[in-house]
Amino acid sequence: MASETIDLLSPFRPEECARRLRMVTDPRRRSRRNNPLIGTVTDAAMRLRRRLAYRNSFQTFLFATMEREGAGARIRCRFGMHPAAVIFLIVWFFFVILGLGVGFTVAFDLFGVDHGIDRPLWPAAIVPVFMAVFALVWLRLSRRLAEEDEVFMIELLRFSLDAEPAPKEAARRAARPR
Repeated sequence: MASETIDLLSPFRPEECARRLRMVTDPRRRSRRNNPLIGTVTDAAMRLRRRLAYRNSFQTFLFATMEREGAGARIRCRFGMHPAAVIFLIVWFFFVILGLGVGFTVAFDLFGVDHGIDRPLWPAAIVPVFMAVFALVWLRLSRRLAEEDEVFMIELLRFSLDAEPAPKEAARRAARPR
């Protein structure tokens, strides 16, 4: 759920990079400035996301560190979902798997226990399947809506910080088939 690391080189020192990024970043979603990014920026690190007109729990976040390199700064960027969203998905699918185990055990009477119920028990196995399908469709749709976030944030960083991909990064991107 996280992409590769991308390094950008800026001619500005990390302190100046942070100052420039704070100009295009709002600390909270409901800020009056309506900048294109929301998040936190310090002199050494940042956690940013794109401002959206709608809510997307699984949108792409930029996690980056800034360190001095020569007269400028190296910004090491990593993209992925927020850790809370990843934990939510892990817990959700844990309960789906647990529900499938219990549901199939009850539905197919795997232990030969007389439940004293005359109705069919197959819905006990179907509900966790619907929960899994719902989560997968929700995740797929949310991630599809967030496809352009990574490119948007890279371009905004490049423009705001006058940054260019690190030399090895530029060579790897040029060699990548499109």
